[in-house]
Amino acid sequence: MVKYPIKVQRSNYRGNDPRKRQKAQQENQIASELEGVINDMLLKQTDPIQVYTYDEIAHKTGYPVERVTDLCFSIDYGHNGFTVIRHGMTYEEAMNTSKNH
Repeated sequence: MVKYPIKVQRSNYRGNDPRKRQKAQQENQIASELEGVINDMLLKQTDPIQVYTYDEIAHKTGYPVERVTDLCFSIDYGHNGFTVIRHGMTYEEAMNTSKNH
C-alpha cells in the first residue's frame, strides 16, 4: 500500500539521439500529468483504504491504459493498479477503520 504523495517514475535519458530525447521528454510530460491527477485523487480520497486501477486512471486522463500501466507500474508494482491509505492515516488506523465499516 502506498500513501500520498505518489511519484511516477521519469525517464532519465540524456543521450545525443534527438528522437529518443523527444520521446523521453513526452513520456516525462505524461508522467507529470498522471502524477498530478493521481495525487489530486488521493487528496480527495475519503475511504481509509482504496484501490485505484490503471483503467480508471486512463479513463480519467484520456491516455491509453497500456501507457498508464507502463508509467504507473512503479508506484506499487501492481499489475492492475495500486492500493492507497488515505492521506493523514497510518496503516493501523486505516486497517482498523476499514474493519469497522
